Amino acid sequence: MSKSLGNVIDPLDVIHGVSLQGLHDQLLNSNLDPSEVEKAKEGQKADFPAGIPECGTDALRFGLCAYTSQGRDINLDVNRILGYRHFCNKLWNATKFALRGLGKGFVPSATSEPGGHESLVDRWIRSRLTEAVRLSNQGFQAYDFPAITTAQYSFWLYELCDVYLECLKPVLNGLDQAATECACQTLYTCLDVGLRLLSPFMPFVTEELFQRLPRRMPQAPPSLCVTPYPEPSECSWKDTEAEAAIELALSITRAVRSLRADYNLIRIRPDCFLEVADEATGALASAVSGYVQVLASAGVVAVLALGAPAPQGCAMALASDRCSVHLQLQGLVDPARELGKLQAKRGEAQRQAQRLRERRSAMSYPVKVPLKVQEADEAKLRQTEAELRKMDEAITLFQKML
Repeated sequence: MSKSLGNVIDPLDVIHGVSLQGLHDQLLNSNLDPSEVEKAKEGQKADFPAGIPECGTDALRFGLCAYTSQGRDINLDVNRILGYRHFCNKLWNATKFALRGLGKGFVPSATSEPGGHESLVDRWIRSRLTEAVRLSNQGFQAYDFPAITTAQYSFWLYELCDVYLECLKPVLNGLDQAATECACQTLYTCLDVGLRLLSPFMPFVTEELFQRLPRRMPQAPPSLCVTPYPEPSECSWKDTEAEAAIELALSITRAVRSLRADYNLIRIRPDCFLEVADEATGALASAVSGYVQVLASAGVVAVLALGAPAPQGCAMALASDRCSVHLQLQGLVDPARELGKLQAKRGEAQRQAQRLRERRSAMSYPVKVPLKVQEADEAKLRQTEAELRKMDEAITLFQKML
């Protein structure tokens, strides 16, 4: 960073936000030489064309801790700090949804220990919470703040919000009171421990949310800042079986979402058929089929009998080496129209691949073209060839549907 370039960032500007004109005005009150001011203004205009958005104290602190692996000099990306502000919003909305799901009359159990009747996804989120607690404590002992922020960000965003809360919606709206009670107790434990994990990095938003939670015991600490930090001994719910099952569900979900995107199935819930390699995988796929239905916005999710063919008119993708996903397209798409679109796209992709091959085959290419450009061309060619293979598979499928 250089003051003469105008790219030195005042932390207060990141916290409260500032317009581009505000940044320019600060230069006039600085100790810069007048000859450098215009140069600094151009630098500010290039780096912050719309000024610096308001990010807040918690987002800045979390971001700086995530940056500490770079050493004393940090090349700060304000957009990354803005992303952490959005993460704060996600925390707020997730906790608000969870409290609404718990209900006003919810009473947390005296301890955080499971009751013994937890569902597969309840066991999974407890296992992932255990891992987040372990990584956070390990990171504090090693002063590895980026590892802590990564573990906590991943738990809240990718595991609690993206998976567990989505799988919880049918349970909270269902009629099984025992399942609902187990889910609510697990959800409360995730909120309680998760907020305590985040509190050193985001004290303001976590304190505000913590005050809205009911307490396990009347004599519980009144504030998050005097509540004990979660220890691995408090959260020892590692469950490799549940993690393997939900990982299969997530792999199937990713495959279904990829197929939905490939065939532009946005507002449709297509049926999904799972082809498995053995009975053990079939039993596991059956156990998680309900979660796949929710996470992938699918219709019926059925496991095919061993050796049974998938129905006609299905697109196929691999979820794992032991499970294939077949998505029903028959009756959901217009084969003739999709075939025309795909053939046009395939023609353009073929021309692009041919141009890349001709460029790379030139005699002077290895000598004159920089190594990074060569690597980029190779990667682009591989990607184009992979897209062509997928298009060929789709064209074959649609031709069969005509």
